[in-house]
Amino acid sequence: MSPLSKHNRNDLHVHTNKSDGTKTPEEVLIEAEELGLKRISITDHESVDAYSEIEKYRNLFSGIIIPGIELKTICQGREIELLGYGISVDEMKVNLPSLYKSKEEINRSYLKAILKVLRKKNIILPDNTEDLYKDFLVQPAKFVSSILFGDTGNLKQNTNTLFSDEIEHTNKESLYRGWLTNPKSKFYVEFTSYPNYMDTISLIRSCDGKVFIPHIFQYGDYSKSILNELLKTEEIDGIECYYPTFTFENTQYLLDICTNSNLLVSGGSDYHGANKKNQLGRGLNDNLYVPDDKVQAWTSQIAKV
Repeated sequence: MSPLSKHNRNDLHVHTNKSDGTKTPEEVLIEAEELGLKRISITDHESVDAYSEIEKYRNLFSGIIIPGIELKTICQGREIELLGYGISVDEMKVNLPSLYKSKEEINRSYLKAILKVLRKKNIILPDNTEDLYKDFLVQPAKFVSSILFGDTGNLKQNTNTLFSDEIEHTNKESLYRGWLTNPKSKFYVEFTSYPNYMDTISLIRSCDGKVFIPHIFQYGDYSKSILNELLKTEEIDGIECYYPTFTFENTQYLLDICTNSNLLVSGGSDYHGANKKNQLGRGLNDNLYVPDDKVQAWTSQIAKV
Protein backbone atom coordinates (compact mmCIF):
# COMPACT_ATOMS: atom_id res chain seq x y z
CA MET A 1 0.00 0.00 0.00
CA SER A 2 1.51 3.32 -1.05
CA PRO A 3 1.70 6.20 1.43
CA LEU A 4 -0.73 9.07 1.08
CA SER A 5 0.17 12.54 -0.08
CA LYS A 6 2.11 14.50 2.51
CA HIS A 7 -0.87 16.86 2.71
CA ASN A 8 -3.32 14.10 3.54
CA ARG A 9 -2.09 12.68 6.79
CA ASN A 10 -4.77 13.45 9.35
CA ASP A 11 -7.76 11.32 10.30
CA LEU A 12 -9.45 12.32 13.54
CA HIS A 13 -12.56 10.13 13.29
CA VAL A 14 -11.77 6.42 13.39
CA HIS A 15 -13.69 3.42 14.77
CA THR A 16 -12.44 -0.02 15.78
CA ASN A 17 -14.15 -3.26 16.72
CA LYS A 18 -14.48 -1.92 20.25
CA SER A 19 -17.64 -0.24 19.00
CA ASP A 20 -19.05 -0.62 15.48
CA GLY A 21 -15.91 -0.98 13.37
CA THR A 22 -14.47 -4.26 12.09
CA LYS A 23 -10.72 -3.69 12.55
CA THR A 24 -8.92 -4.25 15.83
CA PRO A 25 -6.98 -1.33 17.34
CA GLU A 26 -3.78 -3.13 16.36
CA GLU A 27 -4.92 -3.42 12.74
CA VAL A 28 -5.89 0.26 12.63
CA LEU A 29 -2.46 1.31 13.89
CA ILE A 30 -0.73 -0.88 11.31
CA GLU A 31 -2.83 0.53 8.48
CA ALA A 32 -2.32 4.11 9.68
CA GLU A 33 1.44 3.54 9.66
CA GLU A 34 1.38 2.00 6.19
CA LEU A 35 -0.55 5.00 4.90
CA GLY A 36 1.88 7.43 6.47
CA LEU A 37 -0.74 9.16 8.58
CA LYS A 38 0.59 11.84 10.92
CA ARG A 39 -2.34 12.09 13.34
CA ILE A 40 -5.26 9.85 14.20
CA SER A 41 -7.95 9.70 16.84
CA ILE A 42 -9.79 6.52 17.78
CA THR A 43 -13.34 7.72 18.48
CA ASP A 44 -15.34 4.60 19.25
CA HIS A 45 -18.99 4.96 20.21
CA GLU A 46 -19.47 5.14 23.98
CA SER A 47 -16.21 3.28 24.52
CA VAL A 48 -12.55 3.93 25.25
CA ASP A 49 -11.66 0.24 25.43
CA ALA A 50 -9.45 0.52 22.35
CA TYR A 51 -6.92 2.56 24.30
CA SER A 52 -6.03 -0.36 26.55
CA GLU A 53 -4.86 -2.23 23.47
CA ILE A 54 -3.27 0.83 21.92
CA GLU A 55 -0.88 0.96 24.86
CA LYS A 56 0.30 -2.54 23.94
CA TYR A 57 0.79 -1.76 20.25
CA ARG A 58 1.82 1.89 20.41
CA ASN A 59 5.14 1.15 18.71
CA LEU A 60 3.28 0.11 15.55
CA PHE A 61 2.34 3.71 14.74
CA SER A 62 4.91 6.51 14.65
CA GLY A 63 2.38 9.33 14.47
CA ILE A 64 0.37 11.26 17.03
CA ILE A 65 -2.71 9.74 18.67
CA ILE A 66 -5.35 12.05 20.15
CA PRO A 67 -7.56 10.24 22.71
CA GLY A 68 -11.15 10.47 21.58
CA ILE A 69 -14.69 9.17 21.88
CA GLU A 70 -17.96 9.60 19.97
CA LEU A 71 -21.10 9.81 22.07
CA LYS A 72 -24.69 9.48 20.95
CA THR A 73 -26.97 12.11 22.43
CA ILE A 74 -30.34 13.76 21.90
CA CYS A 75 -30.87 17.22 20.43
CA GLN A 76 -34.24 18.55 19.27
CA GLY A 77 -35.68 15.09 19.79
CA ARG A 78 -33.24 13.58 17.33
CA GLU A 79 -30.33 11.23 17.93
CA ILE A 80 -27.04 12.90 17.03
CA GLU A 81 -23.38 12.49 18.02
CA LEU A 82 -20.74 14.59 19.68
CA LEU A 83 -17.00 13.99 19.65
CA GLY A 84 -14.73 14.37 22.65
CA TYR A 85 -11.03 14.98 21.95
CA GLY A 86 -8.10 15.02 24.35
CA ILE A 87 -10.11 13.19 26.99
CA SER A 88 -8.62 11.50 30.01
CA VAL A 89 -9.25 7.87 29.12
CA ASP A 90 -9.16 6.80 32.78
CA GLU A 91 -11.67 9.47 33.78
CA MET A 92 -13.97 8.52 30.91
CA LYS A 93 -13.92 4.86 31.96
CA VAL A 94 -15.04 5.90 35.43
CA ASN A 95 -17.62 8.53 34.42
CA LEU A 96 -19.18 6.96 31.32
CA PRO A 97 -21.41 4.41 33.15
CA SER A 98 -23.05 7.19 35.18
CA LEU A 99 -24.63 8.61 32.02
CA TYR A 100 -24.69 5.76 29.51
CA LYS A 101 -26.24 2.34 29.98
CA SER A 102 -24.35 -0.74 28.92
CA LYS A 103 -24.32 -1.60 25.22
CA GLU A 104 -26.47 -4.65 25.83
CA GLU A 105 -29.09 -2.66 27.75
CA ILE A 106 -29.24 -0.01 25.03
CA ASN A 107 -29.34 -2.57 22.22
CA ARG A 108 -32.06 -4.60 23.90
CA SER A 109 -34.37 -1.62 24.44
CA TYR A 110 -33.62 -0.16 21.00
CA LEU A 111 -34.41 -3.42 19.25
CA LYS A 112 -37.69 -3.78 21.13
CA ALA A 113 -38.66 -0.25 20.13
CA ILE A 114 -37.86 -0.94 16.47
CA LEU A 115 -39.77 -4.22 16.43
CA LYS A 116 -42.76 -2.39 17.89
CA VAL A 117 -42.69 0.17 15.07
CA LEU A 118 -42.25 -2.48 12.38
CA ARG A 119 -45.14 -4.55 13.63
CA LYS A 120 -47.34 -1.48 13.93
CA LYS A 121 -46.62 -0.78 10.26
CA ASN A 122 -47.50 -4.40 9.37
CA ILE A 123 -43.96 -5.24 8.30
CA ILE A 124 -43.48 -8.97 7.79
CA LEU A 125 -40.41 -10.03 9.74
CA PRO A 126 -38.12 -12.88 8.64
CA ASP A 127 -38.54 -16.31 10.21
CA ASN A 128 -35.24 -15.95 12.04
CA THR A 129 -36.15 -12.70 13.83
CA GLU A 130 -35.44 -14.21 17.25
CA ASP A 131 -32.02 -15.41 16.11
CA LEU A 132 -31.25 -11.92 14.80
CA TYR A 133 -32.36 -10.52 18.13
CA LYS A 134 -29.94 -12.76 20.03
CA ASP A 135 -27.16 -12.11 17.53
CA PHE A 136 -27.54 -8.37 17.90
CA LEU A 137 -27.32 -8.53 21.68
CA VAL A 138 -24.01 -10.35 21.61
CA GLN A 139 -22.61 -8.31 18.70
CA PRO A 140 -23.37 -4.67 19.50
CA ALA A 141 -21.24 -3.42 16.61
CA LYS A 142 -23.97 -4.39 14.15
CA PHE A 143 -26.54 -1.76 13.26
CA VAL A 144 -30.01 -2.97 14.06
CA SER A 145 -31.21 -1.10 11.01
CA SER A 146 -29.13 -3.28 8.68
CA ILE A 147 -30.10 -6.46 10.51
CA LEU A 148 -33.83 -5.84 10.43
CA PHE A 149 -34.39 -3.72 7.35
CA GLY A 150 -31.74 -5.63 5.43
CA ASP A 151 -33.71 -8.84 5.89
CA THR A 152 -37.24 -7.56 5.77
CA GLY A 153 -36.48 -5.52 2.70
CA ASN A 154 -35.72 -8.72 0.83
CA LEU A 155 -39.19 -10.08 1.51
CA LYS A 156 -41.39 -9.32 -1.49
CA GLN A 157 -44.43 -8.88 0.75
CA ASN A 158 -42.87 -5.72 2.17
CA THR A 159 -41.95 -4.07 -1.11
CA ASN A 160 -44.83 -1.62 -1.22
CA THR A 161 -44.31 -0.66 2.42
CA LEU A 162 -40.54 -0.38 2.50
CA PHE A 163 -39.78 0.99 -0.94
CA SER A 164 -41.56 4.32 -1.08
CA ASP A 165 -40.98 7.87 -2.18
CA GLU A 166 -40.17 8.72 1.42
CA ILE A 167 -36.63 7.37 1.19
CA GLU A 168 -34.76 5.04 -1.08
CA HIS A 169 -33.80 1.70 0.49
CA THR A 170 -30.11 1.75 -0.38
CA ASN A 171 -27.74 1.46 2.55
CA LYS A 172 -27.38 1.47 6.31
CA GLU A 173 -26.82 5.19 6.46
CA SER A 174 -30.05 6.04 4.68
CA LEU A 175 -31.93 3.56 6.85
CA TYR A 176 -30.48 4.88 10.07
CA ARG A 177 -30.50 8.62 9.35
CA GLY A 178 -33.46 8.71 7.02
CA TRP A 179 -35.82 6.32 8.78
CA LEU A 180 -35.03 5.27 12.32
CA THR A 181 -33.83 8.66 13.63
CA ASN A 182 -35.88 10.93 11.38
CA PRO A 183 -39.00 12.27 13.16
CA LYS A 184 -40.63 12.85 9.75
CA SER A 185 -40.34 9.19 8.78
CA LYS A 186 -43.15 6.70 9.28
CA PHE A 187 -40.47 4.33 10.60
CA TYR A 188 -39.16 6.80 13.17
CA VAL A 189 -38.26 5.15 16.48
CA GLU A 190 -38.64 7.40 19.48
CA PHE A 191 -35.71 6.26 21.56
CA THR A 192 -34.74 8.03 24.77
CA SER A 193 -32.00 5.85 26.24
CA TYR A 194 -29.36 8.41 25.30
CA PRO A 195 -28.81 11.55 27.40
CA ASN A 196 -29.53 15.14 26.47
CA TYR A 197 -26.70 16.91 24.65
CA MET A 198 -25.94 19.23 27.58
CA ASP A 199 -25.34 16.21 29.81
CA THR A 200 -23.08 14.69 27.17
CA ILE A 201 -21.12 17.92 26.90
CA SER A 202 -20.72 17.95 30.68
CA LEU A 203 -19.41 14.39 30.59
CA ILE A 204 -16.75 15.27 28.01
CA ARG A 205 -15.78 18.34 30.01
CA SER A 206 -15.50 16.28 33.22
CA CYS A 207 -12.88 14.18 31.44
CA ASP A 208 -10.85 17.24 30.38
CA GLY A 209 -12.01 16.88 26.78
CA LYS A 210 -12.83 19.30 24.00
CA VAL A 211 -16.31 19.09 22.47
CA PHE A 212 -16.64 18.86 18.68
CA ILE A 213 -19.65 18.56 16.38
CA PRO A 214 -19.14 15.78 13.80
CA HIS A 215 -20.71 15.19 10.35
CA ILE A 216 -23.43 17.78 10.97
CA PHE A 217 -24.87 17.60 7.45
CA GLN A 218 -25.82 13.96 7.93
CA TYR A 219 -28.94 15.16 9.71
CA GLY A 220 -30.54 16.41 6.51
CA ASP A 221 -33.16 19.14 6.90
CA TYR A 222 -32.43 19.29 10.63
CA SER A 223 -28.70 19.95 10.21
CA LYS A 224 -28.52 23.72 10.48
CA SER A 225 -31.13 23.90 13.22
CA ILE A 226 -29.19 21.36 15.31
CA LEU A 227 -25.92 23.14 14.57
CA ASN A 228 -27.33 26.50 15.67
CA GLU A 229 -28.75 25.07 18.89
CA LEU A 230 -25.43 23.47 19.80
CA LEU A 231 -23.49 26.64 19.03
CA LYS A 232 -25.82 28.73 21.18
CA THR A 233 -24.65 26.79 24.23
CA GLU A 234 -21.18 28.33 23.83
CA GLU A 235 -19.87 24.97 25.01
CA ILE A 236 -18.60 23.81 21.61
CA ASP A 237 -14.85 23.88 21.00
CA GLY A 238 -14.80 22.89 17.35
CA ILE A 239 -16.50 21.45 14.28
CA GLU A 240 -15.63 18.56 12.00
CA CYS A 241 -15.39 20.59 8.80
CA TYR A 242 -13.79 17.92 6.62
CA TYR A 243 -15.86 14.78 6.08
CA PRO A 244 -16.14 12.34 3.12
CA THR A 245 -19.74 13.17 2.21
CA PHE A 246 -19.40 16.95 2.55
CA THR A 247 -19.47 19.12 -0.55
CA PHE A 248 -17.00 21.95 -0.99
CA GLU A 249 -19.80 24.33 -0.02
CA ASN A 250 -20.54 22.32 3.15
CA THR A 251 -16.92 22.51 4.24
CA GLN A 252 -16.57 26.20 3.45
CA TYR A 253 -19.77 27.00 5.34
CA LEU A 254 -18.42 25.30 8.47
CA LEU A 255 -14.94 26.80 8.10
CA ASP A 256 -16.49 30.27 7.96
CA ILE A 257 -18.40 29.56 11.18
CA CYS A 258 -15.19 28.39 12.86
CA THR A 259 -13.36 31.52 11.74
CA ASN A 260 -16.12 33.89 12.83
CA SER A 261 -16.73 32.12 16.16
CA ASN A 262 -13.10 31.30 16.96
CA LEU A 263 -13.74 27.54 16.94
CA LEU A 264 -11.27 24.75 16.24
CA VAL A 265 -11.35 22.74 13.01
CA SER A 266 -11.28 18.96 12.70
CA GLY A 267 -11.85 16.33 10.06
CA GLY A 268 -11.89 12.60 9.57
CA SER A 269 -13.00 9.63 7.53
CA ASP A 270 -15.43 8.09 10.04
CA TYR A 271 -13.65 4.84 9.25
CA HIS A 272 -15.50 1.65 10.24
CA GLY A 273 -13.51 -0.99 8.38
CA ALA A 274 -15.81 -3.21 6.34
CA ASN A 275 -18.93 -1.62 7.87
CA LYS A 276 -18.62 1.54 5.75
CA LYS A 277 -17.15 2.52 2.41
CA ASN A 278 -15.16 5.31 4.03
CA GLN A 279 -11.45 4.48 3.93
CA LEU A 280 -8.88 5.31 6.60
CA GLY A 281 -7.20 8.61 5.80
CA ARG A 282 -8.80 8.67 2.35
CA GLY A 283 -12.53 9.07 2.78
CA LEU A 284 -14.45 8.18 -0.38
CA ASN A 285 -12.39 7.88 -3.56
CA ASP A 286 -9.49 9.73 -1.91
CA ASN A 287 -11.60 12.83 -1.28
CA LEU A 288 -10.59 13.38 2.36
CA TYR A 289 -8.19 16.26 2.89
CA VAL A 290 -7.58 17.58 6.40
CA PRO A 291 -4.94 20.33 6.16
CA ASP A 292 -2.11 20.27 8.67
CA ASP A 293 -2.41 23.96 9.41
CA LYS A 294 -6.01 23.47 10.60
CA VAL A 295 -5.27 20.79 13.20
CA GLN A 296 -1.58 20.89 14.09
CA ALA A 297 -1.69 23.47 16.88
CA TRP A 298 -4.65 22.23 18.91
CA THR A 299 -3.94 18.53 18.48
CA SER A 300 -0.35 19.00 19.62
CA GLN A 301 -1.66 20.53 22.85
CA ILE A 302 -3.93 17.63 23.75
CA ALA A 303 -2.12 14.58 22.36
CA LYS A 304 -1.63 12.25 25.33
CA VAL A 305 -1.01 8.83 23.82
